[in-house]
Amino acid sequence: MNWQELNELDFENIGQWPKPARIAVVAVACVLLAGFCGQFLIRASLERLDRAQAEETHLKGIFEAKSYQASLLPDYEQQLLTLKQQLENELRKLPSQLEIAGLLDDISYIATDNGLRIERINWESEQPGEFSTELPMRIIVSGDYHQLGRFVADVAALPRIVILDSFSLSSKGNEQLSMSMLAKTYKYNERGG
Repeated sequence: MNWQELNELDFENIGQWPKPARIAVVAVACVLLAGFCGQFLIRASLERLDRAQAEETHLKGIFEAKSYQASLLPDYEQQLLTLKQQLENELRKLPSQLEIAGLLDDISYIATDNGLRIERINWESEQPGEFSTELPMRIIVSGDYHQLGRFVADVAALPRIVILDSFSLSSKGNEQLSMSMLAKTYKYNERGG
């Protein structure tokens, strides 16, 4: 076919065209149809594929993080066991209800053993908290500087937790001092009770 034959082709009568021209039109129509389908159908599939690949990458990251955490589970369990043992050891240092009265006796004994004169020692009102109840004790003793220092050191060395707080010192003359303090201990609040 030449250009003149192409110009003479009648678009209203495509069935009468020569075979090569019909094949060319069908091929062009197929290419246009394929391009149209590719634009609308395949592009949507490619976008879904991209989203699925991004989701796969995200899920792989989550899986790797959880896998790493799972690999550390035995270490975490051991650490939890250690922390539970430490908590139990610390709770044992808190006086039980029976030992609270004995604590008052221990502090009185320490004061007299260090040569101090006890002016006042008594329990004050309890201060309940979420996990424990604070049991404050007002202590007023008098003696010389070294006796007071040994007394504080001996109270701090008690096997039960005793916190000495709110110190005040005043002179009584003749190198005698009066010391007022608040000694605090705690009792564990049992859960569910």
